[in-house]
Amino acid sequence: MSWLNGKKTYIVSILMLFVSSLNLITGDISLNEFISSDSMTLLLEAMGLSALRAGVNKNQEETFEA
Repeated sequence: MSWLNGKKTYIVSILMLFVSSLNLITGDISLNEFISSDSMTLLLEAMGLSALRAGVNKNQEETFEA
């Protein structure tokens, strides 16, 4: 399971992106409804989680190089 090190957060983030945009993809809601719904909040949280993990990963790489 060591191949999952550093990738679990990205997997969760991708699942969050999929779940948040599922209603938009299937056509259950319009783009305007999507933007004002909780799904948009979940989408932004997933993007923030990915950015946070990328920052941690970059910081770890710089620490190992020094």
